[in-house]
Amino acid sequence: MNISGNTPILDNMGDNNTLFIFLPSPRLKLLYLTYLFFVVWILVMPCLMVISIVFPPVASLSVSVTALLVILLALTWTRRYLRSIRYHFTAGQITRYHGVLLKKITCISCDQVHRVSARRGPFQRLFGLATVDLLTADPTISSGSRTLLSIAGVEKPKELEQMIDACRTGKVAG
Repeated sequence: MNISGNTPILDNMGDNNTLFIFLPSPRLKLLYLTYLFFVVWILVMPCLMVISIVFPPVASLSVSVTALLVILLALTWTRRYLRSIRYHFTAGQITRYHGVLLKKITCISCDQVHRVSARRGPFQRLFGLATVDLLTADPTISSGSRTLLSIAGVEKPKELEQMIDACRTGKVAG
């Protein structure tokens, strides 16, 4: 079973060990683009305005074109990175696949997960998203727990918690 934006779809990958495949919500792209918009508006635009006033037009044009290319690269990178993220829930293990140039795989055992915590920032609430943290007990840290894995772009954190419980028991929750 595949879950994209928390809407179940059939899994055509043919992997019998996989209970669920979780994909972040498509609204996560809008959230990241909103972050990029504010970075451009607050940091890049004022710098470009100062450069256009202080330096001659040839220099300010070349800096502006470079800034535009960097912004377009960030847009493309964000889109490709979000397409690369997927979480496979198998009996007893959660695996995260992500990365554009460097493909990274993170595997954690469901036995290590002692607590599931959801957090929502102001923009995440605006887009109806949450970040779910999978925590383990760690007495060496003052908070008493350490984050094993963070899952961003979750629309329904309670359903994801049920998926994690299904991963622990090896049974599909339904």
